[in-house]
Amino acid sequence: MTTTFDLYDGETKVQTGVSSPILIDGLNSDTEYTNYSVSYSGKSDKTPVSFKTKAAANVPVTGVTMSQKTASMKVGDTKQVTATVAPEDATNKNVTYASDNEEIATIDATGNIVAVAVGSANVTVTTADGSFTDKTAVTVAEAS
Repeated sequence: MTTTFDLYDGETKVQTGVSSPILIDGLNSDTEYTNYSVSYSGKSDKTPVSFKTKAAANVPVTGVTMSQKTASMKVGDTKQVTATVAPEDATNKNVTYASDNEEIATIDATGNIVAVAVGSANVTVTTADGSFTDKTAVTVAEAS
């Protein structure tokens, strides 16, 4: 016969009839918990338990892709591009955007391109982790 337990977070029962080892979903990594207790299933006497969760594993970035490779714009237009960092569960998904010719096209921190003047520019995204890059070639024409 398997012994089962009830798990409490404070006074709230969060799991019923679980066997050892007790697995708890929804906890933050690298955090100490002191408000939990366990009892034998159906019993009222609780035993306090405290524990610390492990630090999250670092998942390194392996690449980045811009939402489009080219953008044709007219002076004064704006266009939003987005960067997709791989893998999806990468720990640090921070990126920066830059234009190689801000006299033609600028890009802000959120990927919003503004066509400033006629010409060509490349806007590049760079990952904070690993410095992976991708770019969008921007061609700006005269406004109609």
